[in-house]
Amino acid sequence: MMHRVQTIGTIVEIIAPPFTLPSARDDTPVSLYAFRHRQPVGLVFLSQESDISRVLTEINRMLSEFHQAGAALLVITREPLPDAPPELTVLVDREADVFRRYECPWHCAICLFGLDRYGAIVHRSTCEEAVLTAALRELLKAIEFSEMQCPE
Repeated sequence: MMHRVQTIGTIVEIIAPPFTLPSARDDTPVSLYAFRHRQPVGLVFLSQESDISRVLTEINRMLSEFHQAGAALLVITREPLPDAPPELTVLVDREADVFRRYECPWHCAICLFGLDRYGAIVHRSTCEEAVLTAALRELLKAIEFSEMQCPE
């Protein structure tokens, strides 16, 4: 469930639910909290209906742009993906608990979230595989904009 926090005046920010999930590569636990106060994070939730191999290739193609912006990019799936590109951080949510807490619609192939370095959600969208590149660019723009608003 999303957490709503009133900040200044009537401004309400939605804080991303925390999670720790195993890496698809070696089961090492990865916690969202490890990124808090350090860097913004893009989350990409992949449903079982998507062409995972094709989607991962496209995400991997854009990974360097996220890194150049100082952002981490985490991919979350329901099943382990042993063939995922080694550069990607792919996490496994076997019970779909994190999918539910982030309120990802079941009918969508891909659900995207952008979090600022403090854990506030600055972007949320869903898309189909055909428009993934454009959706990832929008996610990156939202993350970059949030960093400009609150630079260190």
